[in-house]
Amino acid sequence: MIVKHFMLNVHEVNSFIAADSETRDAMLIDAGDYDERIEQYLNDEGLNLKKIFITHDHYDHTDGIADYMKRFHPELISGTSPIGGCESQIVKHGDEIRLGRLTGKIYSTPGHTPVGLTLAFLGHVFTGDALFAGSVGGTSNPRDYNTQLAAIRQHIFTLPEDTLVHVGHGPSSTVAIEKRYNPFFV
Repeated sequence: MIVKHFMLNVHEVNSFIAADSETRDAMLIDAGDYDERIEQYLNDEGLNLKKIFITHDHYDHTDGIADYMKRFHPELISGTSPIGGCESQIVKHGDEIRLGRLTGKIYSTPGHTPVGLTLAFLGHVFTGDALFAGSVGGTSNPRDYNTQLAAIRQHIFTLPEDTLVHVGHGPSSTVAIEKRYNPFFV
């Protein structure tokens, strides 16, 4: 599996290209802004952008959707529709997404937003703003906070400990590091 990180826009949003190294089918995870570096990377690596996956509906993760849709015509996948001004295929907890020969699983991780999704492939999980390295996404009340922490414990911390955790802002981490050292869980 290919995973490439891009930091976008003034909010330093992380977007990722995930791709099947054999079929060259690629997915953009979170599209905070259109960035020529992403298009150049796809071209340089011979990758075909087949899908866009959105973890949650905050503008700093969705403002680039329309531009990518116009340029590449990928399938847009999210937990809500429309999103970023475009109609999307709605997925929910337990659904699977095929990317070439790869299969990703959707986990519900609400709290930061009412509909928050995490996408896990073998060895990699993309958490959006639910979980950060050493932190969690902000919530507006104690109920949402507790819902978010419970979802992270149940769906992310049960993945293999060496799974790389790719987050919406900041550096990536691992499941083991976050389970042991994230102050919101120890």
